[in-house]
Amino acid sequence: MNKVLNKRILRDLKANFARYLALLLMIIAGMFIIIAVVGAAETIITGTNKLIIENKVEDGQFSVFIPLTQEQENVLTDSGATIERMFSADMEMTDGSTLRLMKVREKINLIHLDNGVLPTKTGEAVIEKRYSEEHGISIGDSIEIGGVSLVVTGIGTVPEYDSPMNKLSDTAVESTLFGLVFVTAEQYDEILSANPIVEEYCYAYRLNDKITHDELKEKIKALEFDYTDVEDKYFREMLDETLGRKEDLQEGITELCDGAKELSEGIASAGFEDTEIHSGAVELYDGTTELKEETDKLLDEFFEVDIDNLTSFLKAEDNPRILAAAIDLEMNKTVGLAAGVIIMILFTYVISVFVIHQIQRESSVIGALYALGAKKKDLIRHYITLPTIICFIGGLIGSALGFSKFGIEWQMADSYNYFSIPAMPPAYPLYLIIYAVVMPPVISVIVNYIVISKRLSRTALSLIRNEQKISHRSKVNLGNMGFIRRFQVRQMLREARTGITVVFGMFICLLIFMLGMNCYVLCSNIKVENTEDTKYSYMYTLKYPEETAPENAEACCTEALSITDMGYTLDVNIIGIDDDNKYYSAKPVKGRNSIIAASSTAQKYGLSVGDKLILSDTANDMDYAFTVDGIAEYSVGLSVFMDIDSMRELFGKDGDYYNMLLSDEKLDIDEGRVYSVTTKADIEQSASIFIEQMKGMFIMLISMSIIIFCVVMYLMMNVMIDRASFGISLVKIFGFRTKEIRKLYLNGNAVTVAVGAIIAIPLSKLIMDAIYPSFIAQNACGLNLHFPWYMYAVIFGAIMLFYIIVSTILVGKLKKITPAEVLKNRE
Repeated sequence: MNKVLNKRILRDLKANFARYLALLLMIIAGMFIIIAVVGAAETIITGTNKLIIENKVEDGQFSVFIPLTQEQENVLTDSGATIERMFSADMEMTDGSTLRLMKVREKINLIHLDNGVLPTKTGEAVIEKRYSEEHGISIGDSIEIGGVSLVVTGIGTVPEYDSPMNKLSDTAVESTLFGLVFVTAEQYDEILSANPIVEEYCYAYRLNDKITHDELKEKIKALEFDYTDVEDKYFREMLDETLGRKEDLQEGITELCDGAKELSEGIASAGFEDTEIHSGAVELYDGTTELKEETDKLLDEFFEVDIDNLTSFLKAEDNPRILAAAIDLEMNKTVGLAAGVIIMILFTYVISVFVIHQIQRESSVIGALYALGAKKKDLIRHYITLPTIICFIGGLIGSALGFSKFGIEWQMADSYNYFSIPAMPPAYPLYLIIYAVVMPPVISVIVNYIVISKRLSRTALSLIRNEQKISHRSKVNLGNMGFIRRFQVRQMLREARTGITVVFGMFICLLIFMLGMNCYVLCSNIKVENTEDTKYSYMYTLKYPEETAPENAEACCTEALSITDMGYTLDVNIIGIDDDNKYYSAKPVKGRNSIIAASSTAQKYGLSVGDKLILSDTANDMDYAFTVDGIAEYSVGLSVFMDIDSMRELFGKDGDYYNMLLSDEKLDIDEGRVYSVTTKADIEQSASIFIEQMKGMFIMLISMSIIIFCVVMYLMMNVMIDRASFGISLVKIFGFRTKEIRKLYLNGNAVTVAVGAIIAIPLSKLIMDAIYPSFIAQNACGLNLHFPWYMYAVIFGAIMLFYIIVSTILVGKLKKITPAEVLKNRE
């Protein structure tokens, strides 16, 4: 009997080749999406994590005003930290770009070469990968830096510049304007001695079990530091101003003490020595003397704590340059796995409909086989075999395509074009192979077994007679409806299960489609809104602000605090402004705990007026609780606005303090005072980069969802026609033409598809909007996922167009049904 059943497998495949081919394509498309998206993310995540170990990435870095002495470095090394100098100097190139000159590393943040060799003598250099690509620099080319001609011997990357941003505060990478160059120690010193440029004294460190980050930081602060050795003139200017204020305050208090003393002596000399007036004057003198002593002590303590050699201390996990590509692709991995779950649910349901239809169609054959002695387990094995083989082959082909250059490599291209990371061989994680190759056939076996076992539990006679459960749907009173419309409604009621499958498949595909659309819409909205909300042309963040702000600029305060949500810690900028600031629409009110939330921050964290927002100062272990008094349109990064005077009071700043300037024109400010400059063009460029980064993702999701939807619709409508073959054959005997038969059996489904689309489109959008924030929890951006109302109409129109196309294709199947079908199915 098994031989007979096995022979039927090939005949079944031949007879239903189009159906199984469509199912195969659906599985291939689904597995291709999973492998391409998740595989690309896994390749870069795994590869980057491997490379940071091989290249000995830093645990953190710190900068100082003046270099540490060898003895001081030994103190840190003896405490359990490996220290290496990462000194650098920014060199301006003739095309306006900047190359950061650094020495070749020996112990930490080692250079990973894509091509070539490290420089071994003067006159040689290694260029950072992305800068070389943007400027067309190859091995053997010569570049001029600081008046010195260097031959490029290698092109590579370093792990602490995974995201090669010029400054940590930059909003995006721009490799056309900034890159790195590495030379020997001798060449480095030679170039610096010939060029009057500022050198940045930065150290990288790696820890062992003997010391923590905080302990190392305290040890650095405890190192002896003579601030008079600092050569930075702006630091000296700030220091002199601070000392001047201290001296002025001490001088004023001294004058107060002297005045009290003179008053006391004057009263005594006037003959009032033993009077209450004299006693009051003496008390005043004693009080001012005590005030002077306490003030001198407090000022000395403040000065001693406030000024040390450490200018910055940054852990690797807080450094946006390190592991930037891997962190960025965590979202792709999450999105891909979510899409995979959705696709698994879809094809599982489709397979179950296939099986039910096949059992019903072959009911009499199954009954006859039972009568001839066939066992239930043999029949179950027979009906499971072909769908399982199709699922296995589909998963295998989909995986092969996903791991090919058309899948993983294509998805990784966007990361290679943005981040400075080495080329990585595709990763083949076992869980992903099991997910794509093993899961489809396993699910097919489980679903088919459950469905087939139930359907084959009937008696042989019941199966031979093809007895069907009478549905009460056929008794629905349709009133005075015309024949054509009545027939269409009856047909839809008879095929309600298949119709529901079409709608369900549409809904699942729309979830994938909306996932892709949300990727596109978010990036598009960020691009448009960031451009519209940036009213200034230049934003200057200052290290050493001048005493008075320029007249043609708006003075503001800014402080960066952090918030942790969904396991990710992001910075939120507090911006202190006046209520008449022309560059921001926010109108903050007085109050140390009152803020106006930017629209991006409100979207990201679901804030409304009256809510509490807690932000943390991790450096000083302090939390700040704010009340949201309003929401202002501003989408650039994550920000909140405060009244500038209230902010100065909250953070202990002077009444005229500012550290940010906004202007419509370029300001004449010495570079030494400036921490960073952001232009409107920079923001527009960085906003555009989001679309470029995500383009591969949303193109794949949208296109694959359309393909899967068309396949599902074809399969289900094909099942409808198969189930109605007897009726179609009968109406052909009565003389109905193909056009009329299409109207009766196919066109009626347009109502099901249309109603299903009307419900599924907004529902899928609502669901995806609810879960999408978890996919981009690590991104410091708003969550405006809104698209215009007419897009819903466009999506609806596209669904109906695809229905018409599939329906037209299936007309060919109607033509193949002959009147002889009636004779085949008679009792």
